[in-house]
Amino acid sequence: MKFWKFFYFSAAFVVCVELGAFVSSDATCDKNIKKTPVNTGKYIVCPHIKVQYDTVNVTDKMVRNFGIISAGTFNPNSGKVLVSYFQTDSHNPLTRRFCDVSNTQIRLVQRHEMEHARKANLTKNVGMYSPAVRAAIAAQNEIMAPAAEIIEAMDYRYKTGTPYPSQRSYILNADAEIMDLSRRENLAWPLDYNDTRVADIVMKHAAARFFSEIKRGVYRNTLVRAAQPNTNFFPYITNDMCDPCAVALFNPEMGMWAPLWQFQSLRGNVNLWNAASASQRDAMMDSVASIVHKFTGQKLKNYKNTKTR
Repeated sequence: MKFWKFFYFSAAFVVCVELGAFVSSDATCDKNIKKTPVNTGKYIVCPHIKVQYDTVNVTDKMVRNFGIISAGTFNPNSGKVLVSYFQTDSHNPLTRRFCDVSNTQIRLVQRHEMEHARKANLTKNVGMYSPAVRAAIAAQNEIMAPAAEIIEAMDYRYKTGTPYPSQRSYILNADAEIMDLSRRENLAWPLDYNDTRVADIVMKHAAARFFSEIKRGVYRNTLVRAAQPNTNFFPYITNDMCDPCAVALFNPEMGMWAPLWQFQSLRGNVNLWNAASASQRDAMMDSVASIVHKFTGQKLKNYKNTKTR
């Protein structure tokens, strides 16, 4: 291992220990993380993430001319998760259907964006990484969020006894495959996403969602911007949903991606990276490397069969 990589990992571990000493027993940032350097005596305040619901008036022209209308965003600078509620005065069936169908997905949209907020201390502080790795982080950030949507949808099925009312193919396909597995293997509910068979299904369909969006033109600029060599990276202050110790175990330069794939479910904590099979992780990473090279010209080295626990 190169010295700078060892130094980065060691420094991250020291930061984790230092911050961890002041984190409450449930490892959250509900209260301020107290840090008292000898020379300042100041506190590090974890900004609170707020969810804001915005009403968007949809016109026929918007639906006709824009194939991509954002249903939600996470703004790390303002500390807000914005979720859109669509309404229209149009009598056009297509426009009204767009609004109705989109509004049924608000629960999944919010979960998607909240996962971006939870992992912001990993995905925003990326200045120390190579351009290829920065682009790969951006890609995986947009794969793990649909994975959280699938978990949310399956947990909804358990709580309500009915499938989540979604027409998104990755939700429908993951639901069908997991339900087939559940019937064949008599799986216990709520689902254990740490089961390799379940984890593989979730990761596979989440990745399929990302690559289908790439084909539509979504996220391409995100990858390109992440790989820009002259990008100015400003330190991101951990928000109150981030795990401050996750940075100690996150080193994508060495294939250590696990903290990005940590989720909550009705069954409890789940880490899809650790739970998924090596073949599933490698398939996803090979596809990510291909996309990164295609749109940024950067070559990503895939450290295969690496697990961190």
